[in-house]
Amino acid sequence: MQLEFRHLRVLLAVAEAGSIRKAAARLQLSQPATSAQLKRIEHELGGPLFVRSAEGVKPNENGQYVLRCARDLVVGFDRLREHARSAAEADPGTVAPLRAGGTAGPLVSLLVSALFELVPESRLTIDARRSVHTLVKALSRSKCDIAVYGEFPGFPLPVGESVVTRTLLREPVFVLLAEDHPLAGRERVRLGDLRDEEWVMPEADESGVHAYLHLTCQAAGFTPRVAHVTTDLSVARILVAGRRAVCGVWPSADVPAQGTVQRPLVDVPFHRRLQLAWNPASVPPALAEAVGERLSAAYLSLVRERPRYLAWWEDGGAEFALGTDG
Repeated sequence: MQLEFRHLRVLLAVAEAGSIRKAAARLQLSQPATSAQLKRIEHELGGPLFVRSAEGVKPNENGQYVLRCARDLVVGFDRLREHARSAAEADPGTVAPLRAGGTAGPLVSLLVSALFELVPESRLTIDARRSVHTLVKALSRSKCDIAVYGEFPGFPLPVGESVVTRTLLREPVFVLLAEDHPLAGRERVRLGDLRDEEWVMPEADESGVHAYLHLTCQAAGFTPRVAHVTTDLSVARILVAGRRAVCGVWPSADVPAQGTVQRPLVDVPFHRRLQLAWNPASVPPALAEAVGERLSAAYLSLVRERPRYLAWWEDGGAEFALGTDG
């Protein structure tokens, strides 16, 4: 794990709360996810920073030193951000518009909301694309300053050497089934149990989504039959509800039920990395860090609005989603 600025806020929240449970509430995370993240931070910094007891947690000697440094960095970061925003608002005519992008869906909406909080609206332009290939090409050619998109393991997107990327979290694929499907009564579904099903998928593109589905299913012992291709989720839902196909869906998406149910897959074999990417020539590190923090917080709020996703998240899924492996 690479130590990031957001990890300092986790340390400070734990120290100020005096317990992992209270810190988790402040951070809007589950207690297991906060505990796991704290352990990874301590491992990265060389050892325990807190003494655990039944009464809570207290920083040890090394932890006290790390917390002093963390507070100085956080205060300096906040001053830098406020100064940069004040300067931009005082003279908006001298600053080029910030060009933000993403692929169509909830992710770009979260990015737009985060940027509206951080930069004046007069300095922001939005370009939401269907094609992730067009998006990353714009990033690599410096025609887009900051963007958010999904990337499948084993299929990295060519954003260009000058572009900085950060993985926000890993998002699982849930399977969409007809509500009267034999597997609909299960809490989780094994990918291998879908070997005899036909699939409905979006069209193949440079993201590698079709190849990734095939590789993942082949690892589970079968080759998927993609019988239907559509980018229209409402069409896919009709096919699923009629027992003509099954479909992978992102649990963060607002998918109307209407004869269908969503179920998580056992062992999360199929997922994507949610990537924040930016050009450092036009996006300062402090702004990129602040955007990343807001995106992560907004995504967690979205999780809480999806009961099925929230149940998966609280039943061990958060550790997978917020982990750094895979």
